[in-house]
Amino acid sequence: MNLSYPLFDIPFVGIYLIVLAFLFGTVFASFITCTAWRVVRGEDWMLGHSHCDTCGHELSTADLFPVISYIALKGKCRYCGSKVPPRDLIFEIILGIVFAGTLALHGVVDAAVISALALEMLLLGLSLADWDSGVIPNGFLAAILVVWIMSAGFRPDISRFAIEGLFASLAVGLLMAVATAIIGKINKTKMNYGPTKLAMCLMLFLGFKGSVIAVAAAIVLGIIFVLACKSKKRKISLAPAISIGFVIAFIAKDVLALLSVAV
Repeated sequence: MNLSYPLFDIPFVGIYLIVLAFLFGTVFASFITCTAWRVVRGEDWMLGHSHCDTCGHELSTADLFPVISYIALKGKCRYCGSKVPPRDLIFEIILGIVFAGTLALHGVVDAAVISALALEMLLLGLSLADWDSGVIPNGFLAAILVVWIMSAGFRPDISRFAIEGLFASLAVGLLMAVATAIIGKINKTKMNYGPTKLAMCLMLFLGFKGSVIAVAAAIVLGIIFVLACKSKKRKISLAPAISIGFVIAFIAKDVLALLSVAV
């Protein structure tokens, strides 16, 4: 079953949907950054209420509007006046832009772009969790697999999508597992296989060509993140590099498709 809606067939509808995508991006970023922070601290991410990290006061609805609340409160807690780190604001804006850009370049509202938006939200959350704790929570990986299973049935090329994705996942997973094991033996340390599991989950969506782009981008970015972690004397976090590599690969496929049409 293939459900798709061309983005720019009706004037102004495409612009409306792109603006809507930006707004949804800020909302989901607010949710996922809070979720990641609770997961890292061992708090209940499903039933717990948002609160100030300094005074512990429960936040009201007026305090939770993405971007707007931060600007209106001048980056301070309404109740104790303590400064609120701008990290969440920055990622709200970034995910909003990524959502809007992904939709605009894809040009069609279909299963592929909807799953990409869901993945971008999850990748932001697990990247922040990995950066803060050095561990990629398995719950985020399980959510990625759920997105893959749910979106596969709405694709017109479900057989090719599933087969290419599985082979790409196994190939990349095997290479990363071997490389991780070798590095662990050389350094005589116990290695974390979280990045390998994350890469395997993401390759399910990309297939062979997309995986090549994602892996190449992730390697370059991974070197940068490793150096950054070492300079700050902290645990090495590779989830951000792998996540950005996936987003680059997904967008690159759409850019190449647009260029081929133009030519």
